[in-house]
Amino acid sequence: MIARNNKAGLPVDYLIPVGLPFGSEIQEIAFVSERNADQAVVLELPHPFRRQAVLVSRDANQKLPASTGSLQILTIPLINDQESELQERAREWVEAGARKTNPNSQFFTLQRAQIFWTPGRLAVIAQADRMDTVRLALVEVSWYEAELRDIEQTVGEAWPQLESDMPLAFEIDDRSIRQRRQLMKRFQQVLLIKARLARLAPHVDCPHQHPPTLASQVAERFRERTRMVHRCEFLDEQVEVFEKIYDSCGQRASDFMLNRSSNMLEWIIIVLLSTQILLTGFEILTSLGQ
Repeated sequence: MIARNNKAGLPVDYLIPVGLPFGSEIQEIAFVSERNADQAVVLELPHPFRRQAVLVSRDANQKLPASTGSLQILTIPLINDQESELQERAREWVEAGARKTNPNSQFFTLQRAQIFWTPGRLAVIAQADRMDTVRLALVEVSWYEAELRDIEQTVGEAWPQLESDMPLAFEIDDRSIRQRRQLMKRFQQVLLIKARLARLAPHVDCPHQHPPTLASQVAERFRERTRMVHRCEFLDEQVEVFEKIYDSCGQRASDFMLNRSSNMLEWIIIVLLSTQILLTGFEILTSLGQ
């Protein structure tokens, strides 16, 4: 795929492919908690997320955002006599990004809007008067998918550590009690993941909108193709396993500390009683000697 003449010296990923009609555009979207004054807001995500989708200005000296939540969108106005050619160009552009991040790409169509997707990259072919509606719906649902994917990666990377901590859910001794602080931190991380998932779930498994709109249908089709509902359910089950195991570890650690404190208290009482008995005996012997 050959890009248009790069007079501005832009990175290749930001160049519009050759053969696309006038009005085609590539936008870089970043999801930020605080935007700069010169950044245009594309979309405000629901309040619990505290994120804004903003346009990233690009020039030859700028690098692509490092955030995993960044998104590139190629929008192509629909022209009937070039529909198959436009599809091929859009697919090539999306799959060029897929080779870098994820080999899997998705394609679906709805009311003549055609969407090609891979993590971090979208191409949309739609009628000009519907483009903004489709694009905004995809920006929002893409962020939900990226957040879900990030949680999946976090949970996946935590499994080896969980497996090494499993014996501590059964028994803790003097040697392993030193790991109490680490166990507490891991349990806090599990609760944080659970909170993220709970915050995300209503926007993943949400009821169908009535009457349906193009935006709602695009978002529903995207969720269906990327299996977001099932993935969210699987994650919830996995996080529950993490929570149970680390809760058991915490309980065992607490029981051990309580038992150790109780044993120390018992020994202190025994020593005090023994001391009192010895002193009393000494006093009796002294009085008899007089």
